[in-house]
Amino acid sequence: MNREKIWEAMSYAWTEIGLDDQDFQRFGNEISAQPEDMPEFNRAVFWETCGAFAVETTLAFLLLGMTLPDWYFPEAEKKVSCWLRRPLILSLVNPLWIVGYPISCLMAFKYWVQLRRAVTSSACAA
Repeated sequence: MNREKIWEAMSYAWTEIGLDDQDFQRFGNEISAQPEDMPEFNRAVFWETCGAFAVETTLAFLLLGMTLPDWYFPEAEKKVSCWLRRPLILSLVNPLWIVGYPISCLMAFKYWVQLRRAVTSSACAA
């Protein structure tokens, strides 16, 4: 299973670009997860990706997106891996992260459903 492709696909939930059905199918093929990989897939989506984007999510909601530049994260792998290297306690004591994490999970839910569908359909086709 390609975690970096999961991070990249899910990072589009925070962009103004978004993904269409063909993009989801392409990412589903590139992720190449099997049914037994689904718990790890869910962790990559909801813990790793949403955790990495939690602070930005809080800021966007607090500022109503007015003073933020266009959301575009070309290096999702770098962003998520940087967040994963930080000690968890730094996030847990950050009120922006605490507020942003559940909102981030809600924002990612629709993309998770579509990406999971694409991943399982590509696994069944293989």
